[in-house]
Amino acid sequence: MSLPDWLFSTLRSRLLLGISLGWLVLVAALLGYSHLKGGTLAQRENRIHLEYEAQLIADQLAREIADRHAVLARLRPVIAIDDPDLEATLRAQEPLRALFDRVMVFDADGQPVAEWPPFPEGGPYIGERDYFKHVRAFKRPYVSEPYKGGETGIDQVMVIEPLLDDDGEFLGILGGNTSLRDGEAYLNLRGRRIGENGYVLLATADGQIISHPDESRLMQPVPDAEAAPLLDLARYGWEGSGEGRLLDGEPGLMAFRQVWSAGWVVGVFLPLSQVQAPVQRYATELRWVGVVTAALMLPLLWWLLGLGLAPLHRLERQIERIGRGDAEQIRLSTSMRELAQLAGAFHRLETQRREALATQAAREAFLRAVLASSPVGMFLADMEGRLTYVNPVLVEIAGFDPSQRRLHDWMRHVHPEDRRELVRSWRATLRSGEDGLQRYRFRRDDGAQLWLEVLTSRVELGESPLGYVGMVQDITERQAREVRQRWEAEHDPLTGCLNRRGFENRLEQACTRQRRRSDQVLSLILLDLDHFKPINDTAGHGAGDELLCLIGTLLQETVRERDAVARLGGDEFALLLPGCPLDQAGEIAERIRAGIEAIAFRAEGHSFRVTASVGVAQLCDDDREGGPLVKRADRASYAAKRQGRNRVVVHGEPREAVVR
Repeated sequence: MSLPDWLFSTLRSRLLLGISLGWLVLVAALLGYSHLKGGTLAQRENRIHLEYEAQLIADQLAREIADRHAVLARLRPVIAIDDPDLEATLRAQEPLRALFDRVMVFDADGQPVAEWPPFPEGGPYIGERDYFKHVRAFKRPYVSEPYKGGETGIDQVMVIEPLLDDDGEFLGILGGNTSLRDGEAYLNLRGRRIGENGYVLLATADGQIISHPDESRLMQPVPDAEAAPLLDLARYGWEGSGEGRLLDGEPGLMAFRQVWSAGWVVGVFLPLSQVQAPVQRYATELRWVGVVTAALMLPLLWWLLGLGLAPLHRLERQIERIGRGDAEQIRLSTSMRELAQLAGAFHRLETQRREALATQAAREAFLRAVLASSPVGMFLADMEGRLTYVNPVLVEIAGFDPSQRRLHDWMRHVHPEDRRELVRSWRATLRSGEDGLQRYRFRRDDGAQLWLEVLTSRVELGESPLGYVGMVQDITERQAREVRQRWEAEHDPLTGCLNRRGFENRLEQACTRQRRRSDQVLSLILLDLDHFKPINDTAGHGAGDELLCLIGTLLQETVRERDAVARLGGDEFALLLPGCPLDQAGEIAERIRAGIEAIAFRAEGHSFRVTASVGVAQLCDDDREGGPLVKRADRASYAAKRQGRNRVVVHGEPREAVVR
């Protein structure tokens, strides 16, 4: 016997397997929770630590910048641009060398005036440099962008105080150079290590790296926003922490703080591998503890399960005897209350089973007799929707026995336009258990097309569903009668066109579609026959009705099948043209007018000619219903009457346009 067969061959082995799997799931859940919770906690604590480190560094840099500004501000009152001994004045400030590598004075044009220590070849001209222009424009203290000193090649910044006269006029600047990495007045920006692999980055708001452990990145631009989104946010003033990619692409945690006085960004970075290392070690230890514990528990569980299942084996042998007919009830001596209850329940169940078998056949015979005598088609289906019984009436309606065929065979007889809705409704009934009513067209094998109405209900015993019962009726005659009544209710019996009620329904539907689709246009043509009354007075109403029929036929042949032609009453007609622009509707109206004018009608020995006054209008975006459209077309029709009849007027702004 193979190992998989042995594992599932006995209840004892299955229980052992289940307990083992439960233990493994528990251990896995604990490991997963510990890893997840530990990782989350480690990330949170490390982010707090990084934010604290970033704040400390930012505060330190801000204090150092503030100290340098304060020293220059105290020196500023003793500086006079035109003082011939200005260099001696600067030399007297030798203690400033602890904060600055060099102190310099420049005039209002950026020309060097004095410096200490002096430049070997004279001070540089800075009038075109951005930081000088900034201080000259705003006359406020400033820290320049990092640059390489022309003399030393060392990266440095200049801390600047503007020199102003009593009237606030700009006289020049007092500046102190401070090295970023080396030099006597070194500004302490050397990258700090956070743990093993963490580090500190210092960059300007314009995106230039000032401090980084990798010397090759110094004075280089920071990565773009796609590669370092949090660093890009920090450049615009954001402070906080988060998870992202380090500059070398490795996942990590980072925190940012601003040095506002200098326009710098402090970033503290820590790789995720360093954050997760303690959590990984803890998870490995837990895994070994789980493996050792499971190995020790399995033999003990196997022995205990054997003891516990012995009474169950005796119960099994008792049930086998009842099944063979050697005994009628279970006699089991055990102290296990559960097994005793199980034996009693089995005995009661066996008694009920025998009683149920005795009555089941009679009940089935009675049910089939009731269904067979029903005057309507009946069917039974199980909970999956499969037919289990159909009565003779349903076989007669369908022309075949549906229970002997697949559901697909029944669906082939349903009209293609009704199949999708029938399937959707049938599935909804099976899913929800609510009564379902469907009407659809059905074609028999002999070619006859029927309309069927099917009502399906779920049968339940208490709260337990047993299946479905359905009633099927042939409603072909009733459906035809309803269709005929609906047609007569909306159509003019004389011309076959829509009557006023049908026209209003179509107008409402067209307006609804136009509101749903902003690109949909809707035009309306209203026409009133000219000189129609003399026909009724001279040749009688029969002749007038005959002419109205001719005009109704002409209108229906002129427009498209989807357009609506209506007789609103008397000699007034309307044409509803969805999707037809106003200019095209005007052309159609002109063809209709010309067609009516060309009709030569004779009755009672007289020859008659009629014309039409036609109004055309289009539904506007502001119209919420069809009433305004009808009014505009009606006004255009009356305008055609006033202008001499037998013409087409298109409603428009600021005046109505006349066609013809």
